[in-house]
Amino acid sequence: MKKCISVLSAALAAALTLSVPVIAEDHSKAEEYLQEYYNVEPVEEDSLESVNAALTALGGEALEGEELNEEELIAAGIRLAGLEELALSYINDDAPDKAAEKVASTQMEVSEEYAPYVACALDLGLLVDEDGANSASDYLYRCAEIAGKGRRFLGRVSDDDILTKLRSEMESFVLFDEEELTNLGTEIVLSGATTGYNLKYAGYDAHFLADYTLKYGHDDFQHAQQLIGLLRSEDIDAYIQIEPKVSVYEYMTDWGDPGEPTPTYAVREVTEDRYLCYAVEYDMMLEFDTKEEKEAFHGLIETYAKKYDDSVDEEGNVTEKLLAGSWWQPLYSSATEMQNEEFGELIDNVIYDADGLYSVHSFSLPENAAAIEEIVAETAPELKVSPVTIYVNPAFMRYITGEDHQ
Repeated sequence: MKKCISVLSAALAAALTLSVPVIAEDHSKAEEYLQEYYNVEPVEEDSLESVNAALTALGGEALEGEELNEEELIAAGIRLAGLEELALSYINDDAPDKAAEKVASTQMEVSEEYAPYVACALDLGLLVDEDGANSASDYLYRCAEIAGKGRRFLGRVSDDDILTKLRSEMESFVLFDEEELTNLGTEIVLSGATTGYNLKYAGYDAHFLADYTLKYGHDDFQHAQQLIGLLRSEDIDAYIQIEPKVSVYEYMTDWGDPGEPTPTYAVREVTEDRYLCYAVEYDMMLEFDTKEEKEAFHGLIETYAKKYDDSVDEEGNVTEKLLAGSWWQPLYSSATEMQNEEFGELIDNVIYDADGLYSVHSFSLPENAAAIEEIVAETAPELKVSPVTIYVNPAFMRYITGEDHQ
């Protein structure tokens, strides 16, 4: 076996390709991911020091010795992924030849000590992509992802079962709460510093690459399914994560009877004659394969999922062929600047609870962010606002500034 995963021979790569479930295409951008989230410089394939820097940053154990040994790296990755017990089951007393037989089927030469680790990595498709190439960065990222240290995602647009997965995931969401942040959010809304806020839970965070990612907010589950179908029809692929959020805003009494509460909706009186609505909504996180596809998303929404005055008749019925649940002011944003100069700049005023698990998000124009900081300083001085600059689609900016409703 050679020292570097990235230099597998053509014959060995072919053998592996025939013997394991092949990863059709690697979209991980492993080096970019390790750099953005773990501050790891691109891994030098022949450098033990470089590989160990990546391993330890991910929480793994550094390799020993004076030079890089591929078998030891594979074993370290399996341990990082939390799969060591599974690997060692390949030499179970009742099935002692499982590892040897698996390795032998690939015509690889592997020492007996590391055969179970290599066999496990092969069965889980961790070692090879369709080209037979697999860098140390790719391998370590895949192991880290299994360990919950990479992206969190429901699937990809191109997955055959993505709509079924989406429906199952979204039907599991219910209202959730964090008392201190909810009380603070209420004060912010009642003060007039903002008209509403979102409450989110960190356990759903996508951890996607910012340069390739858009956050698309909505409340209609059918709309989410159709949006994914639209992307697929346009041959645009992306990682998908659904981050549920509790959207909170003031409910006006002249809107009529709010109806009975449900697991995903409630209207509550917070002071005399003032009410807040709590509704489960979602942020669909989309990490596109290219920045060009990220930029192209705006045109798709404008064409297929955005209402204008000429989209409805005099009674308000939609006459244009748009996705179900299309809005006048759709909301999608990027954490990095867009090439499209029509995108405007807002501040996401983020406030975390003491444990960093729950967070309140309220949008404001940059010049209005100070008002929210003042309310937090007065109401909950132990907490602080972490302002995040975001770049928001033109229609929502027109709505926020009062320029236009469409």
